[in-house]
Amino acid sequence: MHILRDFELSFDEQAYVELQGERFAKLIARPGIRERFESVFAEAPALFEPAACYAAFPIAEYLHERIRLANGTRIGGGPVVEVVHGAEEIVVAVCTVGTGVDERLAAYRDAGEGFQMVVLDELASWAVDQVRQQLYRRFEAEAAARGWRVSAMLSPGESAWSVSDQPALFSLLDASAIGVTLTDSCMMRPMKSLSLLLGWGSQPMGVEGLTNCDFCTLKDRCRYRDKRVHG
Repeated sequence: MHILRDFELSFDEQAYVELQGERFAKLIARPGIRERFESVFAEAPALFEPAACYAAFPIAEYLHERIRLANGTRIGGGPVVEVVHGAEEIVVAVCTVGTGVDERLAAYRDAGEGFQMVVLDELASWAVDQVRQQLYRRFEAEAAARGWRVSAMLSPGESAWSVSDQPALFSLLDASAIGVTLTDSCMMRPMKSLSLLLGWGSQPMGVEGLTNCDFCTLKDRCRYRDKRVHG
């Protein structure tokens, strides 16, 4: 298993405001609200401790809706087989931005600071997605160096691939090495963490060149998708 911590996160206040829309822009034009908004942006970077762990596993066979790995683990459901079909291995990863965010969100909640809590929650989601995207670009580069191809990536719960498959993913990685654990209800702790899977190999993949947004069940009504895909 490999562990990475050298991720670079960046946040732009104006981009955030534009994404939220005109109503939000008018809201933070108020001096008191603007000060609270800027305070969250100022403190957020120090709260994030980005990290990821990952490993690759040979595929033994493709079943109807699932993949059986050489070690016997079965993973799949939703679009998984469609996306990675043709791969020789799957890569499983877990990403996080650490526990500091959860602690600060709880402090905001307890203090009744709902506005700051919402802004920090969205910044943390933005942060962990940056970790995911940077990790995926590393996988693309590693595959290219081997003359391999890489599939689109998927995360449980963001598509028809159920979070009930999380235990199978966590059985393949010691995510506790980066501070991430899985609850009995298949939720990750810290909260701003995510898992992902992709396929790679020498042959064409089932689906290449798309992002996880293309498989999201909320894509048709998500206000963030266009900015994320093209921004």
